[in-house]
Amino acid sequence: MKYNIIVSPSGVKFKSDDNLLNDAISQGVPLGHSCKTGACGVCRTDVISGSVENEHGEIVSQGQVLTCQSSAHSDLVLKASYYPELIAIKQQMIPCKVTNVERIARDIIILRLRYPPSIKLQYLAGQHIDLIYKGVKRSYSIANALSDEKEIELHIRQVPNGEMSSLLFGDVKNNQLMRIEGPKGTFFVRSSDKPLILLATGTGIAPVKAIVEQLLLSRDLRDVHIYWGMRSADELYCKTLDDISSSNPHISFTQVLSRDDKWSGKRRYIQDVVCERFDSLEKFEVYACGSIDMINSAWEKFKNKRLPSDRFHSDAFTPAKSV
Repeated sequence: MKYNIIVSPSGVKFKSDDNLLNDAISQGVPLGHSCKTGACGVCRTDVISGSVENEHGEIVSQGQVLTCQSSAHSDLVLKASYYPELIAIKQQMIPCKVTNVERIARDIIILRLRYPPSIKLQYLAGQHIDLIYKGVKRSYSIANALSDEKEIELHIRQVPNGEMSSLLFGDVKNNQLMRIEGPKGTFFVRSSDKPLILLATGTGIAPVKAIVEQLLLSRDLRDVHIYWGMRSADELYCKTLDDISSSNPHISFTQVLSRDDKWSGKRRYIQDVVCERFDSLEKFEVYACGSIDMINSAWEKFKNKRLPSDRFHSDAFTPAKSV
């Protein structure tokens, strides 16, 4: 049976007889989400009326549920994040060809893919795609702003015994054919006049790089404070943001290491460095991408710095399946 779902406060409607999030997206209703595994909590939604089978298999009629892990058991009213900016952006399955693969650090490659000139791909900086190769599918953030070059850039860390890692860090060469599906996700910069704090750990710097490129292209001159956390200095591969911050005084770029005893710069966790730098975050908007541990820790610390909950946006990287 299909149930009628109303999203508050936007008033948009969709029908659902299975997974709430998937049904919403398939009907052009982009609700907030990230990992879609139930781990990150981005899709957490308030049940205003009706009954839902939640992520624990319980039937509930109040409280919060994860839409990516829940299904309707009656008509519903949900208080959920809804993004009309994404309505016109359609997901596509697109063939593409490898134009360059570069091992930029010991366990990180930059993969550049070109798609056919006849295809019109639209995405917002910060979104991700699914890469499909030899029957394996994995999600990766797009690392460049949309351009006329018909090319996307992916930053990929090698996962020990990972199915996709074993393929990509093996014998992938230029002109290799692959497929991408997307764009996906609700991680993008909202329209605002507030200064930005962008946090990233690991290859979570990829969507941050895309966001910064898009801000420059759109001549957005808000102050931007970028904090990037890695374990050791030999992993600091994203030189592009060094160059951007050097030539744009409204953009700062702070690199933070957690394990390198020889590092002369900041050696802690990025969320702690932000808390040391700012007495209050009530006038900022924060975007965090990377490990779930970093994102959860950052939110707990930042709300104590008076950051409003509706100004903390995140995209959590979850562990890939091993072979």
